[in-house]
Amino acid sequence: MDRKTIDKLTHLSKLSIPENDVDELIINLENILKLIGEIDAAPTDGMEPMAHPLDFNQPLREDKPVKDINRSENQNDTSKTKDGYYIVPKIID
Repeated sequence: MDRKTIDKLTHLSKLSIPENDVDELIINLENILKLIGEIDAAPTDGMEPMAHPLDFNQPLREDKPVKDINRSENQNDTSKTKDGYYIVPKIID
């Protein structure tokens, strides 16, 4: 990681980084890349990918309607509804 790479990354990401922070950023990015290299070096042969770190199954319920929605019961205020729809303010672009 060098200043030229930082300049290119800031240009591509449309970010501005103060000059006095560039040296610290280079050190931090190098440490991050070093950590990623250590993680990549971990032996993972024969391991299956996990969807979740805990080994459990989520019980699923049967998908069936329990009760229908009663439109007239939910729209009992006739001043705010018309023909089964809610009345909202007109939006002008």
